[in-house]
Amino acid sequence: MAEIMAFPLLRHLWSEPSQQVLKFRRGSLVRSGRGLTFWFRPLHTSVAEIPIDDRELPFLFHGRSRDFQETIVQGVITYRVVDAERLAERVDFSIDLRSGAHRHKPLEKIAGMLTQLSQQFAMDYLVHTDLEPILENGVETLRQRIEVGLRNDPSLPDTGSAGETSRNRSLRQA
Repeated sequence: MAEIMAFPLLRHLWSEPSQQVLKFRRGSLVRSGRGLTFWFRPLHTSVAEIPIDDRELPFLFHGRSRDFQETIVQGVITYRVVDAERLAERVDFSIDLRSGAHRHKPLEKIAGMLTQLSQQFAMDYLVHTDLEPILENGVETLRQRIEVGLRNDPSLPDTGSAGETSRNRSLRQA
């Protein structure tokens, strides 16, 4: 979260090196970079702050195999923002110029999208496979399905984020 100090007519923003800051003046991008610090006038400026470090997103899905056995898939998706400016065009990362906090919940939007995509890839595998082969093949097949699905999904490059890996998956019969 950016730190903003208020002075008469001016404000000063300081951000962490793991944050990409986009400064807009009258609707045009005038500055972009990691860990920026700058003075600005709040009446003419808007700022977006996008985390560019690796993020982990845990998930847990309940589903049924082809032979109607209940399965549980859990794991972690590690992702990072590849193109902050492109992502800021699709998701609102604007911050409050008084507090430095995001005005909306952009990370929750990204997490929801990645979780739903991962669930689609996992469920597609589960509903077409009996429980015995799922357990025999272990979690590696499912991990690969999710990872390949996220890497090849056409909507992720449009957002400027990349699903890097899926790991720590486990399956168990309920």
